[in-house]
Amino acid sequence: MWKHRGDYMYLLPALIVMGVVIVYPLIQVLWLSVHFTSPYGGPQRFVGLDNYKEAVQDEHFGIVVRNTIVWTFASTVIALFLGLAAAILLSRPIRFRGFFRSVLFIPYVIGSVTAAFVWKWMFHADFGVISGLLIQMGIIHTPIKFIDSTSLVLPSLIVVNVWKEFPFAMVLLLAGLQAIPEQLYNAAKIDGAGRWRRFTDITIPQLMPVITVASILLIISNVNAFTIVWVLTGGGPAYRSQIFITHVYSVAFVGSPHFELASALGVMIFFALMIFAIFYVRLLTRESRSRRVVEGDGEVVLVGKGLPVGQSPGSNE
Repeated sequence: MWKHRGDYMYLLPALIVMGVVIVYPLIQVLWLSVHFTSPYGGPQRFVGLDNYKEAVQDEHFGIVVRNTIVWTFASTVIALFLGLAAAILLSRPIRFRGFFRSVLFIPYVIGSVTAAFVWKWMFHADFGVISGLLIQMGIIHTPIKFIDSTSLVLPSLIVVNVWKEFPFAMVLLLAGLQAIPEQLYNAAKIDGAGRWRRFTDITIPQLMPVITVASILLIISNVNAFTIVWVLTGGGPAYRSQIFITHVYSVAFVGSPHFELASALGVMIFFALMIFAIFYVRLLTRESRSRRVVEGDGEVVLVGKGLPVGQSPGSNE
């Protein structure tokens, strides 16, 4: 680093910004998580892990963790499934393909607050368009309380979240589909493989690196999701839609503020996401080193660990 110190000077402005907006807040949160801090000022007192114990022993901690797991898992899986289905359809030579790509991407570019307020009115029990249409069609007779029901609120929020983020998965998977060599499908057709066999033996394996990256980004985004949940329900009713990040905000700023408990919760989710990200990045790296690649002449070679693309393990070149 000292030898190339001149090169690092070009990074200095970005490093300063990162230090101000990332490193300093992180250190401050770690400090607050092990100290007692009065919301009305006064000296801080070191308490060790007491804040973590109190945060975990909270009566709502269990339901918040459960809601977060359900929210994250369901949102990620459904968004990936819908994104893959849309990507496969839009990768085919259909009419108005560019138009459909633009339309399906609209939910992702709409502001989260705007989308949340629109869906809040659509879910409204008395004036919501969804209940109104269902009543006019004779499917139901009384309005459905989507976000006022303890049993329907979390599934309703998951629907909104999936609608908002599945276009992101669609774009990533569409790019991955377009990168798959056509020679693989042609060879499979010659061997008599049907559509399902080509999908399971070629499409999915070739898309696994993209699916892994998309999963990481979606999981991290869903765990840190705040706007949709807070605007639609604020975590209610009866904590049935409260997820980890909204719980942290409620502990810190709603009612009597407890910055030390909120900091402890924030540190927990930070380390949980860091461990998860490290695990998935290592998994992705391992797969990229061992997966099969196709050269320009159509020859399939195995990329060994530490070997450049296109060089077989037994090659002396």
